[in-house]
Amino acid sequence: MSHQYRQDLDIYCGNQLWLTIYTFVIAAVLPSILNLILNTLIFLHVRSSTRRVHPQMLSTTTSGAINPQIVINRRDIALLRQMIFMFSMFVGGWTPAFIISIFYEAMDMDFKFVQICLIFSQICVLGIVINLFMYNRELRQYLSDKIRNCFRR
Repeated sequence: MSHQYRQDLDIYCGNQLWLTIYTFVIAAVLPSILNLILNTLIFLHVRSSTRRVHPQMLSTTTSGAINPQIVINRRDIALLRQMIFMFSMFVGGWTPAFIISIFYEAMDMDFKFVQICLIFSQICVLGIVINLFMYNRELRQYLSDKIRNCFRR
């Protein structure tokens, strides 16, 4: 950004630093907290459902005391792995871009840092979309059927 453009922007838009911090909180922090809460509730519900359907408890004897160990189902582990991946891609992709934007507004930085963080954010979004296609069998089947129908005509 040119220096003159930045001065004009400050005159008409007021405090840009406050607006950038507000955008960071609204676009990264609050969705992350909401995502954590909802994923925790989903995981706890699936975990309780798994325990109702397949009660699996191992009892091991260690030095005379019985220590119950919970066996975690493969489905629960896969769900937890998926949730962690999606959360880390969101937080790891968007948080650096917003933090660099705050630093860019607070001090004079090269705009290339912001662009690099935005490219990294877009790569993370691409990773999330690829993950959607990899783990959603119904979606893959639907899309492959549609593509096959297009080529048959």
